[in-house]
Amino acid sequence: AALVMMFLTLGFKSSLETAPDTKSCTGECQVSVDKMWRTLIGFGAVPACIALYYRLTIPETPRYTFDVARDIEQADEDVKAYMSGKREGDTDEVARAQVHQGAKANLQVPKASFRDFLKHYSKWKNASLLLGTAGSWFCLDVAFYGLSLNNGTILKVIG
Repeated sequence: AALVMMFLTLGFKSSLETAPDTKSCTGECQVSVDKMWRTLIGFGAVPACIALYYRLTIPETPRYTFDVARDIEQADEDVKAYMSGKREGDTDEVARAQVHQGAKANLQVPKASFRDFLKHYSKWKNASLLLGTAGSWFCLDVAFYGLSLNNGTILKVIG
């Protein structure tokens, strides 16, 4: 974003130089600043749109289809398609619906409990991973947000 803004500023340099300071930025200068921030926001939206497109078009993994969606028939066809180099598997919708109904009754996922949480994080490997991740995010938040809390005070001291 900083590089894009730098190039935008260079591009609109002649119209920005008409105002000696920010208070006297009117007319052509204001229009230029308006175009600059709109262009910057537009450039920021491009990677998000690309990521959204790919996220909406990639097929679900067979593991997700099997474990979460409980669609055994589709997961089996997806694995076969993947092994043969195709994008997605084609299933018989009637057979898929019958298997899906039977699987729902037989495959009940137990609810996670606080005991499961304690059992998982009582292992040092898992606890250290959680503490390391949470600790690093905490330090980042203190450094980033903590400094901005005192911004006014710091700027007054600096002058």
